[in-house]
Amino acid sequence: MIQSTNQVSLYKKFDIKLSELSGLEISNPIISYENTESEKIIEINSDALYDINVNEFDTDWAPSDFNLKITQKFGIKNPSFLFGKNGITMPGNEIGVAVHLHSKSSSFQKNIPFGVIRDGNEAVELIFEHNFPKSSIKGRVSLDFYLFLKSSVNPHPFHASKVGMRLSKEDLLNLTILVDGEGSIFPISEFKDPNGPLWKLEKNWVEPSIDSFDVSNINLCLNISHPLFGQVKASKTKVAKAMMSDIMIQAMALIIQQVIIIEKYDDEHDDLATPDSILTAVRYWISTFEIDTSSLFSIMNSLRGNLENNLNGGDSND
Repeated sequence: MIQSTNQVSLYKKFDIKLSELSGLEISNPIISYENTESEKIIEINSDALYDINVNEFDTDWAPSDFNLKITQKFGIKNPSFLFGKNGITMPGNEIGVAVHLHSKSSSFQKNIPFGVIRDGNEAVELIFEHNFPKSSIKGRVSLDFYLFLKSSVNPHPFHASKVGMRLSKEDLLNLTILVDGEGSIFPISEFKDPNGPLWKLEKNWVEPSIDSFDVSNINLCLNISHPLFGQVKASKTKVAKAMMSDIMIQAMALIIQQVIIIEKYDDEHDDLATPDSILTAVRYWISTFEIDTSSLFSIMNSLRGNLENNLNGGDSND
């Protein structure tokens, strides 16, 4: 549970002391998705349990191809400590458990109740499960878990008086899911134009340090009507892989040139960049692939020299 600082409450709330007395236990989150009619659990190391970059642990998963299921368990060994004049509400009342689910990049926020705690000596297990259908989320998704007053039939002057009031001093848990990776997933879509080019790049961002690195702001479009589309999409031969590699390198070079050289964003802007922004993705590329940004030519040459082998993905038959 997060420790609060410099907060004054007009009624008693769930804090570190009550957390210890009641025996609050927070299990590790479980992230999974449906893959070929079976559920695949994504193994997450202990260093990233509550700030999870999904593609760091499963490169096969993509928000446009698969769903994403979040399971989070809480346990309270001694719920009776939460009730009475020394607790956060009186016996007979109910404590609710909920999550504030929100994402600026996915344009949604909602509060979801998922459990109830009542006075008693028996341990309580609270389980939150939520399934995000494929193509329903992008960027950063935050889950903030908290306690609230679910029902009140026995009021007390030092307790919350209205149903819905928060009873936890700080969130029980803050869980963040990054579903597009940190610059690792390139926004790609398809279009149909029998007389058009094999690909085109669309720029729709206004502020690269804030606008998210997703298909709404930057979009590499592949033409499904082009004779070479099938080869490039399948990437089964060395030639096809080389073509897709060249497309990616040119697209990345154009984005880097626009952000760094034309819009003149540099290291001084790093503190302003949001985690899922276009500037963050560009900085990720520059650092990871050691790109020389001194000129248009150096950007392209650095990308070709340092990235081509990675994008080609190893040997294949012609």
